[in-house]
Amino acid sequence: LAAGDWRLAAGGWRLAAGGWRLAAGGWRLAAIKSRPHIQSYRAMNTTSIAIAGASGFIGQALCRALAPTHAIRALTRSPARAATPDPDPRIHWHHCDLFSENEIRAGLSGCDMAIYLVHSLAPSSRLTQAAARDLDLIMADNFARAAAAVGVRQILFISSLMPSGYRIAPLLWSRHELELALAAQGTPLTILRAALVVGPGGSAPKLLVDLVRRLPLLALPSKARSITRPIALADLARAVRLVVESPERYRGAFDLGGPDALSYTEMVRQSAEALRLKRLVLTLPGLPLWLVNLVARTVSGAPPALVGPIVASLPQDIAPHDNPLQTAILPDARTFREALSEALGPCGRRLGPSPRQIIGARERERLREASRVRSIQRIIQPPGQSAAWVAGNYFRWLGRCCWPLIGTQLDAAGRCEVWLLHSRLRLLSLERSPTECTPEREVYRIRGGLLCRARGGEKARFEFQSVLGGRYVMAAIHDYAPALPWPLYRWTQAVIHLRVMRRYQHLLARLAR
Repeated sequence: LAAGDWRLAAGGWRLAAGGWRLAAGGWRLAAIKSRPHIQSYRAMNTTSIAIAGASGFIGQALCRALAPTHAIRALTRSPARAATPDPDPRIHWHHCDLFSENEIRAGLSGCDMAIYLVHSLAPSSRLTQAAARDLDLIMADNFARAAAAVGVRQILFISSLMPSGYRIAPLLWSRHELELALAAQGTPLTILRAALVVGPGGSAPKLLVDLVRRLPLLALPSKARSITRPIALADLARAVRLVVESPERYRGAFDLGGPDALSYTEMVRQSAEALRLKRLVLTLPGLPLWLVNLVARTVSGAPPALVGPIVASLPQDIAPHDNPLQTAILPDARTFREALSEALGPCGRRLGPSPRQIIGARERERLREASRVRSIQRIIQPPGQSAAWVAGNYFRWLGRCCWPLIGTQLDAAGRCEVWLLHSRLRLLSLERSPTECTPEREVYRIRGGLLCRARGGEKARFEFQSVLGGRYVMAAIHDYAPALPWPLYRWTQAVIHLRVMRRYQHLLARLAR
């Protein structure tokens, strides 16, 4: 009886509210504790799944596809989205800062499987001094460590098709680093490598449609002749369902693609036909990619952080390798033209809206009010050293680097003071957090000082995190609230910090060599 407390599960009758159920021939007391929606699904032998990046267009589609048969916990970095109830009561939203391993552990606790869909195209703070690939690498490393700590049985990651040659675009190489980071902690990993995913709200399909809709003449570079296999969002969701239903069978990397082997030039032509527009499409061998990037940004209005990587990743010819998962979805897979027609809105001239647009304005306002800073630099870790060594070495080196203006003092208890010399004014005070430190991570909480805002800085911290098996150390400042007025901070303290970190990067690179 779905409306009452009694339900008929696969093992027999059980009382959901009280915890009693009949399983394997006898009565026993089930552990129904803090997350009733997860425990009730587990009692029926149903997989509980956490989806990181559930606010994106792929994440939204997977939530809808998996919710009828699985317990879904949708993880989002947006407090506004987490506070908004989902129309589907089977999907439970949970706010999770992926830069905090402790918050990820809380988000993954009690889940059997985790799906990772996070990409750093949108800023997570008012000022972000970091490359997108470094942001992605830290979040993936945190996610893998948290999944291993709470006992997640398997991670599923949707990546990009990789070219067979040695020339790999930065965007694709970043995806490869994420694959390595997610697999580094021992949790079994399934990687679905797909090319262009066509569906409503997709950034790359929206860019394609906007360019075709607004430009009567489209001049493409020679790389646009390369062949790829676009896949419909619904077909990608079918592949994910197969993995969720048989996780032990599908482990490792699987290439996915639709039935059409198309060049980007042909996709532009088919997009024009779907929009019922006449467009002249030319391929110019000498056309530079920077010019294509500039035109795409100007015409579409998309941010440079989105357009640049997409244009730079125009691939060589890429064809999915045969595998059981590709074979399973290919017979009923949609063509590119069918997938694009389904993704277009009611007017038939624009791609369907992205679910992220609902909370975009509120998120931007929240970032402006918080005035937080995130700064991440990738440092080569010298062989035989650790994150703790890099942290101590940095604080001692800082005093020498900034002499005769700034001095540092690091004591045996792990407290670090940054002073303005000749006046003894304390600029920053940091304290090592032993409970958060591990051999691969050193965490210093920023407790005060003239340069730190007293209110709003409770989460401010300086972390040194070893990633990719000790290949790099990520020196990261998270949730720092500066005391200086924002315009003054941007052009003084922020610039000085970035230059100091660049000097330290070069120093350890020379030491590593």
